[in-house]
Amino acid sequence: MEDGIPSALHTAPEPVIRWVSSFSQLSNADETVWFLSRHDYSTGSEDAFAWNEFEQLSIQAATTDDELVAVSRFWKRHVPVLLSVRGGYEYLAVRDDGAVVHGTEPEFEEAVVVFSHFEDLLRYIIARPAARNDVVERLLFDGSGTTLSR
Repeated sequence: MEDGIPSALHTAPEPVIRWVSSFSQLSNADETVWFLSRHDYSTGSEDAFAWNEFEQLSIQAATTDDELVAVSRFWKRHVPVLLSVRGGYEYLAVRDDGAVVHGTEPEFEEAVVVFSHFEDLLRYIIARPAARNDVVERLLFDGSGTTLSR
């Protein structure tokens, strides 16, 4: 840890570090969708589900050295910020250029951009505009009236 920032966050943009430092837990009621907090990125975290769980699963699934290199290269450029185990494994991550991407099992590394900047995701959550982002709506606002809570 450098300056109290877990090493996993060293490449994260400043807005991401501020965001993950602003809460200790932020999840839906049944804790199947959650934003990762600063504490979650600490290597000594005792949570059952690691912040880099999907990277670890991909490493275990890699069958060749080339696949292993590709998995490693992908996750060096992406910091997960939200994990979901509701209806399958999926995540939102911030890429090293600030874009927010969405990935799902079984090919976690086949991620698609959902927002150009992390701040756009936060603005979306606050405003919930009429033009909806289907991925974020499904992850955060599952249609049952259940939303994330502290």
